[in-house]
Amino acid sequence: MLKLKFIALLSLLGMSITLMSCGGNSSSVPTPPTPNVAGAWEFVAISNGGSVTGIEVALTEGKILVDGIQQPDGQISATSSQISFVSLDPHTLAITGFGGPCQPITGVNGLTGTATTADGPIQFSFTENGNVFNVRATLGGDGKSVLEGTYTSDVPNSCAADNGGTITGLAVTKVSGTFKGQMCPLDTTCSDSQDFTNSVIAAASENSSSVLTLNLTLSGTDNTTLTLSGPVSGKAFVLQGTVQGEIVLYNGYYQTVNNVPSIYLADATNPDTPHYVGTLALQTP
Repeated sequence: MLKLKFIALLSLLGMSITLMSCGGNSSSVPTPPTPNVAGAWEFVAISNGGSVTGIEVALTEGKILVDGIQQPDGQISATSSQISFVSLDPHTLAITGFGGPCQPITGVNGLTGTATTADGPIQFSFTENGNVFNVRATLGGDGKSVLEGTYTSDVPNSCAADNGGTITGLAVTKVSGTFKGQMCPLDTTCSDSQDFTNSVIAAASENSSSVLTLNLTLSGTDNTTLTLSGPVSGKAFVLQGTVQGEIVLYNGYYQTVNNVPSIYLADATNPDTPHYVGTLALQTP
């Protein structure tokens, strides 16, 4: 009888240990947090035909209330004003034009998708000038990179220049610092065939609302100051200001030229005849 009681006690003890062990294991594997991916991003899409597009996005992410605290919910999006497209040189990734390869520019752009875990899948669809593409990729462990991505063209699409390919992405830092270079601010002051005759010093600052301000001082043909300001999406921005009493609209792109961060500017005041006005290089202290 004593032996039977001892065996029964051991069995109960074994069951208790098993239950405690299972409970400990379940609590030691918490659900991974949903990554916060909101902010400025550039996705680089390389098409099967060889064209390279920079997809410039001010990415937003939904929120959910968890224990009284707002947390990211993994639902990502961008509206037409938060996404733009630039064409890039396949070898240097320097900008070759605004609007991307899917022309004409329509303004019907956007992005929507999900990102659930770091080191996990991220998928979204983006619309480029009315053409829809679907992306499947992996979000990096830091939540600031997109790796091993592919994108496919939705049906029907009218963009013959891009039917899908590979895609990667990186979160983008804000534009700031002092830049110098040569610039031609207006068609009335010089033409494409002339050397740019204005030396420029520009102070750049981007605020928490992703609005970039350039305060430029020009010396040479046009001895004047110029302030340009406007929204940023990824590495691209649209700036507006007044030059010699004329309202101007500039498209800009933040790129690396010869290992130096630089601002590329094009006058888009007349969208039918945009023209390059100069590149300004970041000055190191």
